[in-house]
Amino acid sequence: MSAPRVDVAPMPGAPYAGAGFVPSPARGTSSLGVWVSVLVLAAVAAIAFAIRLDASGFYFSEAHLAEASREMYLGGNYVTPQLNGILFLNKPPLLFWLTALTFRLTGLNEWARLVSVVAAALTVIATARLGARLYSATAGLLAGAVLASTVGFVLEARTLRPDILVVLSATVAILCWHHAHTDEERATPWLVAFYAALGAGMMAKGLVPLVVALVPIGVVCVRNDGWRGLRRLRPGLGALVLAAVLLPWHLAVALQHPGFAWDYLVNQHFLFFLDRKLPRDSEGIALAVFWGVFFGRTLPWILLVPLTLREATNAIRRDAGHAAEGSLLLWSWMLGVLVVFSCTPSRLEHYSLPALPAAALLATRGLQRLGDGSAGARVWRWMGVVALVMLGIGVVCLAAGQSLLHRTAPIADIPELTTLVTPASVAFLAGATLVLLAVRRRSARGAVAAMMLAALPLAVIAVRAEVAVEPLLSWRPLARAVLDRTPPGTEIVFEAPEEYQVVGGLAFYTGRRITLLEVPGFVPPTYLSGQRRSMFLPRDEFQRRWRDGEPLVLVSNPELGRDTPSEIVPPPSRVLFRWHDQWALTNVPAGRP
Repeated sequence: MSAPRVDVAPMPGAPYAGAGFVPSPARGTSSLGVWVSVLVLAAVAAIAFAIRLDASGFYFSEAHLAEASREMYLGGNYVTPQLNGILFLNKPPLLFWLTALTFRLTGLNEWARLVSVVAAALTVIATARLGARLYSATAGLLAGAVLASTVGFVLEARTLRPDILVVLSATVAILCWHHAHTDEERATPWLVAFYAALGAGMMAKGLVPLVVALVPIGVVCVRNDGWRGLRRLRPGLGALVLAAVLLPWHLAVALQHPGFAWDYLVNQHFLFFLDRKLPRDSEGIALAVFWGVFFGRTLPWILLVPLTLREATNAIRRDAGHAAEGSLLLWSWMLGVLVVFSCTPSRLEHYSLPALPAAALLATRGLQRLGDGSAGARVWRWMGVVALVMLGIGVVCLAAGQSLLHRTAPIADIPELTTLVTPASVAFLAGATLVLLAVRRRSARGAVAAMMLAALPLAVIAVRAEVAVEPLLSWRPLARAVLDRTPPGTEIVFEAPEEYQVVGGLAFYTGRRITLLEVPGFVPPTYLSGQRRSMFLPRDEFQRRWRDGEPLVLVSNPELGRDTPSEIVPPPSRVLFRWHDQWALTNVPAGRP
């Protein structure tokens, strides 16, 4: 790809004219042709993301959200979400609202993931437009394509959870902020849009979008004008816009349900960040795993991001070109997400997702520098290193990938996963070979094509792998077995872990309210403090009813490893379903109508 140089003089009259932080004057940035190209790209991406959305059941991380949306849709209560008939105020309602609306269109099935597909397509558009303003129209279009082919983004586009809404919110907010701070005459409406986008994201996942967007914006504002630069954000206006978006629902729920405000503001945010939230219904991952997952999610494009590091550090000088300051913004965005969540022991693997658009834009800037010749031989040497890294990954996967999976339980019991190792290895090897050829010929277009030819097969393989692990991560197979092999109306009891919300998949796929077996030592959220007794069935009562022959099904706690039914329930019992630590047992004899 050949792209124009974009380190240009500041535009007169721009608020940051002294710092040179202005939109690129690259031709076609606002042309109809570029808009059409971006919209076509987003439409193609959406179609690709939506292929066989129902190929796998909702996973544990999705199913409780789908069930809360199902109960909202069926019950008509759009103010206070419920899960398995229990008040569920752990999350703001935007995802529930959108999913309930989608259920009206698609029916009660996995096609509700269209919410995420649409959000992902809109993120591709916002990323492309931001890339056009930071670098050039061509770079923006390529950035949209890079994001749409990134493994982690493709998987999240097919997953029903609020994180994709956070990614969209942060990207749109940063785009609106860039408009506001490069167009003084129209700054107010753009700032209103900026805060409205943040508010929408906060209605999906609390304070997270605010942190994701304000870290990079704050870095650039302070760099350009010192701490007084933050006044350009007009926090008073922001408070009014955010209040208009956030207060109606939060106040309505707080007035109806005592204990919600403390749980939502303190328990779900502050104490969660410190890993002291009660109940202890999530367990953070190791820091190395968190960073490793981000690296895997951004393959192969993450290998190009270091090409822009020197340019971003050069932006410390106030006379740096606006392209350098764009790279500083994006590095601050990406590292801001990773560093903030690295500081909390409660970090989960998907918390790095809001950094994906920044990584895609930085990778695109790296490719652009190949085309405009601004970095010289040093960049091409790095591309040679990239090719060698890809070659090494391909060789290791081809030589040891299958044997490693065969030794990893319970993945070893999913044969299709091992069959995907070879095509993934071939994708890396083919991409590495083509990158080496591009390096030898100094062909920027060849490098773009090589990386894309490696990225697209990896995204397809990742989707295939996601579908293959359904028995490991979804209640759908177990629920079908229970419904097929027990009399209608048999009570289903779930041996719930402290994260009792995982019952959502059972409730969704059985269409019934599930009885929760008492959780030892469970401390409910403050808004449920008076309902603990009504939430759970005491264990001694369950055992009495089981022995008395009352028709019951017991679904075991998947976090507890037991090898025999006698370790789970009193005899007699019959196995309806088993997958490793998932058991479905009944006291109903075989053949009983």
